[in-house]
Amino acid sequence: MWKVLILLCAAASLVCCDRDYRLKTNRIQVNDQLKSTRWQDLETTPYDNIIHFDGEKHFKNVKQLTFGGMNAEGYFSFDNTKLTLQASGYGTDCDQIYELDLNIDPRQQTLRRISTGLGATTCSYFFKEPDNNHRLYAGTFLSFQNQSISDVTKTCPKKKCENPTDPELKKLCNTSYTWDIFPDYDIFKVDKYGNFVQRLTDTPGYDAEGVVSPDGTKIAFTSMRTGDLELFTMNSDGTNVVQITSELGYDGGSFFSPDGKRLIFRASRPKTPEDVAKYKALLSYDLVEPIAMELFVVDIDGKNMRQITNLTQANWAPYYLSDNKRVVFSSNYDAAANGFGAFSLFVINDDGTGLEKITFGENQFNSFPMMSYDGKKLVWGSSRNGTKIAEGVYELNLFIADWTDDTDPPPTTPAPAKPKTTTHIEVTTKSVALLTTSLTFVLSLLNF
Repeated sequence: MWKVLILLCAAASLVCCDRDYRLKTNRIQVNDQLKSTRWQDLETTPYDNIIHFDGEKHFKNVKQLTFGGMNAEGYFSFDNTKLTLQASGYGTDCDQIYELDLNIDPRQQTLRRISTGLGATTCSYFFKEPDNNHRLYAGTFLSFQNQSISDVTKTCPKKKCENPTDPELKKLCNTSYTWDIFPDYDIFKVDKYGNFVQRLTDTPGYDAEGVVSPDGTKIAFTSMRTGDLELFTMNSDGTNVVQITSELGYDGGSFFSPDGKRLIFRASRPKTPEDVAKYKALLSYDLVEPIAMELFVVDIDGKNMRQITNLTQANWAPYYLSDNKRVVFSSNYDAAANGFGAFSLFVINDDGTGLEKITFGENQFNSFPMMSYDGKKLVWGSSRNGTKIAEGVYELNLFIADWTDDTDPPPTTPAPAKPKTTTHIEVTTKSVALLTTSLTFVLSLLNF
């Protein structure tokens, strides 16, 4: 029955709104762009402080890809012609997986949904194939396979901190910002129409955050199968599962280096007895607290683990640039200077040197960066040019830009470390409420 539901639900789609890019009118008219099949090559006005801010010298010809709702985790196909993304607000109450054709002006095409519409989904990625015929994503839809569903929009898994009655859980929820680690998540392979092909994970507990290696033979993912959130790899057909990390803490959001020899990932590392006890208590309720995370690199055989940031706060969504040395990532470590809840993109060498800020704009959220496989483009999610949804909450859209290193030389000094006294973040009911108000959705998207 559930296979039939997948086939039926995968056909749903929606149309993007039409908004003008800020094109250089002396180069090309807006109406001409609508007819252009090479819209990515069109020049846009630099540093307009709307979609391209002063100081963003690594970006040229910034263009907006989505127009409304909450859109994130845009990942290129291996031939750079398509983009898979995670979004909500399009007729479903929780995140679903969609696609864009990068050969077509995004304002003139339909966002095509490839997930079932049942339950929650996260972290989609293309397999390496000449025809881009298959993708993977994590979903909870199997939990509905023996149920009669009258309204697929009401099938989101319940968050543990929504009206908790357990006294211990209520206390944790009132003093922590949490992500749900839904145990029903498994990783699936689907075809380009969203039709089910293969279940790639089949163990109790959370399996998600899957990405494909540059040669297409391996998948890295995060799993709770050992009782902690660790990194694993498997063959692209789901066989030969190998555990990569084993240290206590949430290891997730991994991506392969361009040469396929290393994984870059974000991790929490509770050290004090109090932090360890809290981490374990949250995990017993399938929750984690993502406030303090740093970036790590490890060889794909699990050797040579090293921490490359020591910034405190939240550092995540890392991705290797095409030079196989630098990593672009998102952080709020300097948010005090840019407004509470502000996240910027940074670049750092994978030896921990050369920290460079690359996105700007007051109170902006920038995250989920990915470089195209040819090294020419960067796609990322941002609140820039977004409509205000609620107090402190703005639309999150995807943007694409030409990447350039033809700039002033980046810093070569080691990345600064915060004093150890700031490693512990005091969390109160008031601060949790403020964080939740400003970042409830955009941070939940990082739970991939």
